[in-house]
Amino acid sequence: MAQTQTVKLKDIADRAGVSVAAVSAALNGTGTVSAAMRERVRKVAQEMNYEPNFAAKLLKQKQNNDLGLIVSDIPERIFGSGYFMPMISCFIRQCEELGLRCQIEYYDLSKAEKLPALLTNGLAGGVLHGGVISPALREWLKKNPEFPFVAFEEEAEYNIMSDYSLSFYKAVQYLVALGHRRFGLAGGPLQYRRQQQIEDGFLRAVREFGLESRPEWNARFALASDADTLSEAVGWGRALFHRPDRPSALVCTDGRAARGILYAACETGVRVPEELSLLACSSQTEAEQSFPAVSSIAWNAPEALFKGVYLLRSLMEHRPLLEHTIEIEPVMTLRKTTGKHSA
Repeated sequence: MAQTQTVKLKDIADRAGVSVAAVSAALNGTGTVSAAMRERVRKVAQEMNYEPNFAAKLLKQKQNNDLGLIVSDIPERIFGSGYFMPMISCFIRQCEELGLRCQIEYYDLSKAEKLPALLTNGLAGGVLHGGVISPALREWLKKNPEFPFVAFEEEAEYNIMSDYSLSFYKAVQYLVALGHRRFGLAGGPLQYRRQQQIEDGFLRAVREFGLESRPEWNARFALASDADTLSEAVGWGRALFHRPDRPSALVCTDGRAARGILYAACETGVRVPEELSLLACSSQTEAEQSFPAVSSIAWNAPEALFKGVYLLRSLMEHRPLLEHTIEIEPVMTLRKTTGKHSA
């Protein structure tokens, strides 16, 4: 689908046959233009689907201190997500503690040719962004570099980043210390930075520690809706656990998939953690809603939002910044799904 072109004041001026100053005066209610001129310009602007950039106007006037959060993904991957839901709750809590008003927008990536409203409607003086940054949004940021914008786990001028590669490398190292040598990976779409990082860390550990990891022990799930992810993971787990040659340890990049794999293990009589250790990328809430509770590596949402809000407010208040990227470390919590390998 073709990207909608932004209509500028000059475009309206050319269509209406007047100056840019006259268009600005007519649309903003300033200056001295006749009622007829004002009506004609506004009609042309409406015909051209003009959307005024309230954000830029408010920034110039320094009137808006509200914080915005854009959650960018398809709806099926947002609600119930072990990544997005802690992000949203910590954002609200952080704003409440600081006495700030907040705005949250769900940005559907399947309709990514349209810009998030928080960038253009003036409801937020600065924006935090979670999820994939769409091409349309990146183009808008290039044209509006003065707009305070901080991304979580995505490349941007200012961002908060986690090193999942190192965290999962260390997690595999921990499992090796427990005696595990045969590993499988239940992964996800590699267009997501976190998924790519987890796989990179896993493969590095397999190489450096001389571990066994066969193609049939690995999977790549679509990680779409909750129901589809669970169904896909259960089906894959059933097939894996019926094999006589199976891994003793699994690394899973998604908490929902981990839950499906645990169900398949229970169904097929594979004891966890006696016969299988499982470690997943999952939030605390998600990990503890499974039985047995899943050993996990989680995005450090409280620290990410604390530092993200600090970085964003610094940009909004034009305070000098020594660094554009702030790194945080994911949190590993050992629960009931990891244990010593029994040969």
